Amino acid sequence: MPEDAVDRISEVLRVLSLSTGERISLGAVAEVLGRRQLGIIILCLALPNCLPGPYVPGVSTLLAVPIMWLGARLALGRGEAGLPGFLRRVTFQRERFVRFVVRATPFLLRMERWVTRRPSFLTAGTGRRCLGVVLTLYALALALPVPLGNIPISFAIVVIALGLIEDDGRALAVGLALGVVGCLWLLLLVTLGVEAIIKL
Repeated sequence: MPEDAVDRISEVLRVLSLSTGERISLGAVAEVLGRRQLGIIILCLALPNCLPGPYVPGVSTLLAVPIMWLGARLALGRGEAGLPGFLRRVTFQRERFVRFVVRATPFLLRMERWVTRRPSFLTAGTGRRCLGVVLTLYALALALPVPLGNIPISFAIVVIALGLIEDDGRALAVGLALGVVGCLWLLLLVTLGVEAIIKL
């Protein structure tokens, strides 16, 4: 499928969910989006932490590690080189992917009305490398196993991912700002947790 056959991310995910195969790979998702593959993979890795559902210990850490890897590649100027092989080979059961798409679509539809192409310092060159450094740090924060602490930072990463996909400088700036808020929230929860342990 050519890169511009489907414009909106929600539609890309819907088309992939209709695949006849039993499993869907990140490589297949990447091929659909071409140059936008970095953003869509980060989006798919961060979204599960934003969606309603029971807290499962360790999931945020598992999903954060590849985001750190991709952020580091972006910081080194290798973000446009495509996904590394070990990520392309990661697969999901189609039924699980379909459930993920159904849950994510309403959220994505709302976000897509706000995100559009807006080139800025953050969408090219040095700006993208700086973005990669910050994204790596946010993913490191996401990896911390703090109950209720991952939602704000994962939402920030989702906004950054959408900005990467659409080359939207405003979305990237908003995502960076939300990430600062998310890190402060995480710091607050950790501080409260430490104080509670000391009192016990």
